[in-house]
Amino acid sequence: MIHNHFGIGLCLLNSFILLSGLTVSQPIKADEPGLIQEDMRDFKKSDIEFLRSHSYVPSFPLATIGVRNYTSFELEGDGVTQASFELEQLYLSAGLPILMDKKDALAIGGYLSHNYFSSKDAKYPSFHVNSVGIPLAWLRQVNPNWQTAAFVMPMANKSSLDNSDWSWQTLGGLFGRYVQSETLWWAFGFYLDVGGSENTYLPYLGASWEVNEHWSINAMLPWPSVLYAPDDNWLFTLGASPSGTSWEIDNKSGEANINFDAWDFGLTLERRIVNNVWISLNGGLGGIRGLRVSGSQIHGIDTQVSSSGYIGLNLNYRPEL
Repeated sequence: MIHNHFGIGLCLLNSFILLSGLTVSQPIKADEPGLIQEDMRDFKKSDIEFLRSHSYVPSFPLATIGVRNYTSFELEGDGVTQASFELEQLYLSAGLPILMDKKDALAIGGYLSHNYFSSKDAKYPSFHVNSVGIPLAWLRQVNPNWQTAAFVMPMANKSSLDNSDWSWQTLGGLFGRYVQSETLWWAFGFYLDVGGSENTYLPYLGASWEVNEHWSINAMLPWPSVLYAPDDNWLFTLGASPSGTSWEIDNKSGEANINFDAWDFGLTLERRIVNNVWISLNGGLGGIRGLRVSGSQIHGIDTQVSSSGYIGLNLNYRPEL
């Protein structure tokens, strides 16, 4: 069995992050599409609490299409000592928040990706993996200071290797969020990945502090970041994010599953191009192994295997909340 440790990317977090108010509430623009505009107005009338102070940091993307290239990484596993590959990704994600009542909201979305593994070793063939997922998230405003949330995402993956068939896995998580003030909140919870040869669990713990209208610090494990928005048209982000690269691939059956246990560290430059459509360029070191629990074993950070330089380009739709 060949292992390459990558993750699914930001898609899995769209629904939870958008709903739980990780970004600052801003005025709704008149040119917002009708359905989205009406939806956001309903949220503002509900009991669901968002941060009330002003910030230039935009909301989390409701939809994303992007490409990313991981230049060179190694696969290792049973019967394989070393094999060098390049990974090219094309992915699309989208989510729609739905207000159920004054205290409860749902979000449903979709995720598609095409992942091409280009072999640099003549002994191993190049191949690709297609993935599809349907995330469903729920949020409840318990009281003015507390929120709870959960999400589940069934996924199917299929590789182009011989004898490959669709393989299934389920990702999910439970979260709590406590708003201490207009500029500071705390969160805790965990993610889980059930499927493949091992089940993986990731803790989620930390705080987010809006320093001022330009700077925000997300001290969240396992993905801390610093955000800087000089105005409402630019955004710079430095930090860690879920990686697009954590795979478990059986070279005998061709079965492929995503492991949600790796992260990228890099810099993202983002610019508003028209209305709520943004373009972003990102790059850094990808495929780093973070702290995780697989079965009964605890694993630490590993940058010796499966890490790679990466560069990516995204188009994002960021609604005004």
